[in-house]
Amino acid sequence: MKAFRATATATVLAGMLDRPRPHQIAEAAMVATLAAEVTREAPGRDTRDTLTLLLSLGAAALGGVTIARSTHQPDPRGNPGAFRGGATWYALAQLLTVTLLWRRGARPHTGHWPARMAGLLLGAGLLIRHDPTSLPVLSGYGALLNLMALLAADPHLTRTHPDAARLLRRGGWMFVASDLLILVRRYLLRDRLSRALTEGVMLALYTAAQRNLTQGLMLLTRRS
Repeated sequence: MKAFRATATATVLAGMLDRPRPHQIAEAAMVATLAAEVTREAPGRDTRDTLTLLLSLGAAALGGVTIARSTHQPDPRGNPGAFRGGATWYALAQLLTVTLLWRRGARPHTGHWPARMAGLLLGAGLLIRHDPTSLPVLSGYGALLNLMALLAADPHLTRTHPDAARLLRRGGWMFVASDLLILVRRYLLRDRLSRALTEGVMLALYTAAQRNLTQGLMLLTRRS
């Protein structure tokens, strides 16, 4: 827990201070602390579930490092190619998480659909207006992200695994919020202070989302 907090704090600070290399190192280390937790508790779950969790975290680490390289550029919009590359890695991470949730009985539902639809429309609108070239890749990633968050909030999980469900639901919403802030910072903000503050909030939400989702999935897949 201490290692996670230290690396998460370093990730947030490096992002706010616009330090690309420290940001990449800290974010990769943050994900590594989560992977270490999964590995330590591997005897308590099916090998297939452990492998899926570790692959998802690995893809997220590669996505985070790639997007960090995309973000810290003279142009406020960053490097679109690297941004799309990072989104592709994150899409793989979300697909693996969706697979794990589905295997454990999570299914789509209609809960909180107005908020979910508003987030989808905001993200799509920003892409159409400011970066239509990235729309195919980022909309595909966004669909997987929102499916993950939807499954993570399945009410069925609350009845069968209440502790895991609470963490998963919180992590899913935090992940969606952090990604929307990436788009807001990337396309709408230009002054240095507002971008730094938004980067800090976004990374704080993201690191908390990864922590909640990983802990929730560890509880969900634990052998009873």
